[in-house]
Amino acid sequence: MGDQPHGRVLKFLPSPFGAAKERDLDRINPHDLYTLGQQLQKVRITGDQDANNSTIFFDLFGAQNIIRQLIGGQPVPLGVSRGKAQELLNALTSLIDGIYYEKDEQGNKTFKYPSPGEKMIQSWNWDHLASSLDKFETVFAEEMRDNATYYVPRRGIFNTKALVDTADEAFPSGLHPFIPEKTREDWRAAGRCLAFNLLSASGFHVARAVEGTIESYYQKFCGQPAGSTLKGWHDYVQALEGARLNGSNPAPSDKTIAEIKQMKDDYRNPIAHPRLVLTEADARMLFANGESLIIGMAQELCEASKGVQPLLGLINMAPAGIAGAAE
Repeated sequence: MGDQPHGRVLKFLPSPFGAAKERDLDRINPHDLYTLGQQLQKVRITGDQDANNSTIFFDLFGAQNIIRQLIGGQPVPLGVSRGKAQELLNALTSLIDGIYYEKDEQGNKTFKYPSPGEKMIQSWNWDHLASSLDKFETVFAEEMRDNATYYVPRRGIFNTKALVDTADEAFPSGLHPFIPEKTREDWRAAGRCLAFNLLSASGFHVARAVEGTIESYYQKFCGQPAGSTLKGWHDYVQALEGARLNGSNPAPSDKTIAEIKQMKDDYRNPIAHPRLVLTEADARMLFANGESLIIGMAQELCEASKGVQPLLGLINMAPAGIAGAAE
C-alpha cells in the first residue's frame, strides 16, 4: 500500500499485552501494477509488428527499468516469481546490449543508436524474449492471486491516509510541546489500528496515549520531578484530587480529574479484561474521548507553563454566582 522504495512501511507498536514483535505493513499503489502490465504489453506488441527504431528503443528500455524495480521490491516484493523476473531481465538486457551497445578494443561498452532502416532484431530474438515474458507472467499471476491485498474503508469522517499515517496531527500544533512523544506514538498506533478495524488494539493504544499525558499532568500539578510515575490511574486521580484540595497553584481542574476518572472506569479498566471486545462504535467513542482529554490536559499544561491558572480551573474555583455567569 507507496512513497518510498518498497512502499511506505507502517510500524505497529508492540502490544502492551504481550505481542512478540513489531509488525510491518507495506503500502502498495495499485496503479503501479497497472503500469507494470502496460509496459510489458508494449514489448509484446512491439515484437509482433514491424516497429520503428524509436518505438523499440523506448519499449525495451522502459520494460528493463520496470522489471528492475520489481526485482528491487516495487511495487510489491516478489516471492516465487523472482527467478522468472530475473530471467526476463536477463533476456531484455541481452537484447538491449546486442542492439544499442558495442565494445571497443579495450572491452568498454559504448552506446550506439542503430542507423535508420537497419533491421535491429531478428525474429528468434523476439521469440526468446516472448518466451521469457510468458513464463514470468504465468508464475507472477499465480503469486499475485495469493497475495494479500485489502481495501481499507473510511471510518466515520476520518481521512483513511491521515488516520493510518498521521493521527497525532489532530492535536493542535501549539500544544505539541506539551504532549509527550510516547503519547503521540501511541496515538498514531491507535489511529492505525482503528483504520484497519483492530478495534480492541486501538482502545489499548488510546489508553496508553492518555496515560502518557496523565504522567506529565501529574508531574506539573502535583509538583513532582520529570520521570515520576504512579502505579495506576486510581493513584493519579487521588494525587490530583489531593493537590486540588491542598490549594496547589497552579491547580488541576475538577473537570479534567472527573474525565480521567470516567475514562478509567468506563474504558481503561474494562479493556484490560480479555472478555471485552470493542465494537467500532466503542472504539470511535473512546478515540474521540481520548483526543479530547489529551488536548484538555495539554492546554492546561501550556497555560500553567506561562504562569496562568488554567481557565477551567478558574471557573471551577469561582464563587457560584461567577461560575453561573460563566456558564
